[in-house]
Amino acid sequence: MRGFRTAIGVLLALAFAVTAPLALAASWAKTQVDDTDAYVASVADLADDSVVRREVGDQLTRVLTAQLQVGAVPGASDVIGTVVDDVLDSDDFPAVWEQANRTAHAQVVAILRGDASAADGDVEISLADLYNLAAEQLRAKGLPVADRPEGSLTFRTAPPQRLEDAQGAYQGLVAAGTWLPIVAVVLLVGAIAVPAGRSRLGALLVAAVGTVVTTALLLVAVAAGSEIAGLQVRGEDRALASAVIDALLGSLRWRAWVVIGISVLAAVVAIVALVVTGRSARRRPQTLPPPV
Repeated sequence: MRGFRTAIGVLLALAFAVTAPLALAASWAKTQVDDTDAYVASVADLADDSVVRREVGDQLTRVLTAQLQVGAVPGASDVIGTVVDDVLDSDDFPAVWEQANRTAHAQVVAILRGDASAADGDVEISLADLYNLAAEQLRAKGLPVADRPEGSLTFRTAPPQRLEDAQGAYQGLVAAGTWLPIVAVVLLVGAIAVPAGRSRLGALLVAAVGTVVTTALLLVAVAAGSEIAGLQVRGEDRALASAVIDALLGSLRWRAWVVIGISVLAAVVAIVALVVTGRSARRRPQTLPPPV
């Protein structure tokens, strides 16, 4: 009977190890990807990111240069460079960046939820308001900059077709975001409670080591998925899109490393406890049966 309980405990521990990273990903999708406020909070700091600022600054400079016809205005390049730096350093840039990401994410979520009307056109972060701010400053300096051409100063972040392909997996993951963590906790409790004696420590060790392995595999999958997602974006927008994707996945990576850290600690505790209890059992004097 004891061997049967031990076997059940090990099976529950293995089931927990498989379920834990899935529960982690599901809870992340529910609280981060499906929530626009949480998404915006994750990418807000990118307004200070060097890659984002470089990409936005380069495109803003190109559009302003084309609209101003710099060759016909002596010294215009230097003025544009100064104005672009001023716009990116102003308090307006973080606000425009946040609103642009809020709008883009709302469209992403609508597509993932199956809203057909949201799939028209590319999912883009539009920073058109930055052009208006820069143009206003240039006009104040006496430079006759033209209106921003339609479609400029936008960055594609996700092809709608790819998002449509991911609808089923995404919706299932979000739906599992509530109950899957509960299942994982129940499996862990069962893995520890069902076995008796030192077998509980063995089940804990199996659960901890298994979770380290499966969560590490999750990190590998996240890294590969991030790379693939970045490659789906057109080349000129890839650096900025990759920065946004990386920021969004950052919270998932952080949670995964926390789980790995806790699992390693649990494994060490289980190993130490097994060694200590094993030595105690060997030192305990054997009780001889009474003579007949």
